[in-house]
Parts: sequence; C-alpha cells; structure tokens
Amino acid sequence: MPMAKLTLTAPPEVISMAEEQAKRENTSISAMFTNFVMAKSRLGAHHRSRTKIGPLTKSLTGIVKLPDDFDEKEFMGQVIDEKYGLGK
Repeated sequence: MPMAKLTLTAPPEVISMAEEQAKRENTSISAMFTNFVMAKSRLGAHHRSRTKIGPLTKSLTGIVKLPDDFDEKEFMGQVIDEKYGLGK
C-alpha cells in the first residue's frame, strides 16, 4: 500500500504513551495508527450493517407504550415461567 505523510497533534503525555507502546510492541506509531483506524473502520462497518431495521419492524415502532419502570428481564422471566410451567 502506498504511504502518504500525516502530521498529528497530541498532548506530550499522549505522544510519550504512544512511543512507549510502540516500543513495547516493536512497531511504529504510524503502524499503530494505521491498525487503529482500520480496526475502527471495520467495527463501524460491522455495527452499521447490524443496525439496519427492516420496513415491517420500522412500521411497528412506537405502537406499544410501556411504563417507565417496565423491566424486560422480569417480564421475559414471567413469560418463560408460564410457558414451561415453572415456579408453580
């Protein structure tokens, strides 16, 4: 991959931390930055692809109003108890 020059500005303590980490990992700050940006980009793409909501789900959004103190875990526990006859 062809490389281009980039100048970053950071507080001296952050620069020192980056230098120490690069030394520990036997790499360069440029390589660490490249890896960071690429990993962040992959995570962002993965997150965006998971959060797409289908048209049916989107059309149903807001139909049910739940109380502010609604506890989903407790409700699901009750549903499972009823379905499988537990807790009786």
